[in-house]
Amino acid sequence: MTGRGKRALLRAIVASLTTTALLAIGILLFGHFGQTESRILTTTMLLAGFGLLALPAGFLFDQGRLTGLAWVVLALASAGFALSVALVWTGDDPPEELAKTAATIAALAVASTQVAALAARRTNRDPESVRLLFLASTALALVLASLVGLAVWAEIGSSGFYRALGAVVVLDVLLVALHPILLRARRRQVPQPLRIVDTSGRTTEVTVEADSLAHAAEKAIRTAERQGRHVRSLEVLERR
Repeated sequence: MTGRGKRALLRAIVASLTTTALLAIGILLFGHFGQTESRILTTTMLLAGFGLLALPAGFLFDQGRLTGLAWVVLALASAGFALSVALVWTGDDPPEELAKTAATIAALAVASTQVAALAARRTNRDPESVRLLFLASTALALVLASLVGLAVWAEIGSSGFYRALGAVVVLDVLLVALHPILLRARRRQVPQPLRIVDTSGRTTEVTVEADSLAHAAEKAIRTAERQGRHVRSLEVLERR
């Protein structure tokens, strides 16, 4: 996806969220909650929800990697939105197959979004524990989507099945929450000496602890800006 395409995707997501908020406010304040108003509000909420599900695709496109996964995320989010909207506007008694298909695609969209969001945070410097956690959370997301599809299509009524499904959901949430925590805790922090020159001509040398040169530069610039300085240039010095 080109830079123009990435910007268009992000603008579309921002527009969908803004439209949802404005329509919801208008209906809540001035609407007469009839069937049409309810459907419009539900449609805008679906637009915002599936727009957020598509957001990690934009991150991957921006990074220029795993574009195949990004397209899968976009395709599932778009299909899930279209099927859900069709379900909302079909009437009070929508076709059973449409409802089941919409639920299945939505589950797959959530799973793909989870995988893409975690993948967008990964780097080659990730420790082995984070890589294993990513693989486990990816597998669990696919298992969870499969279980949801099985429950929908097989119309399972066993309480034991849904207890197990709930346990899988809790475990999946735990793995997703642990991923950024371990990522931050396990990446090796390296001291990086830098020379900063601001717009006034003042030069200072600082040593920043960070897991990469990019993060070190970001920290140094933010620190200087909090001090009221405007950075003109930044030079990387050799480590002693």
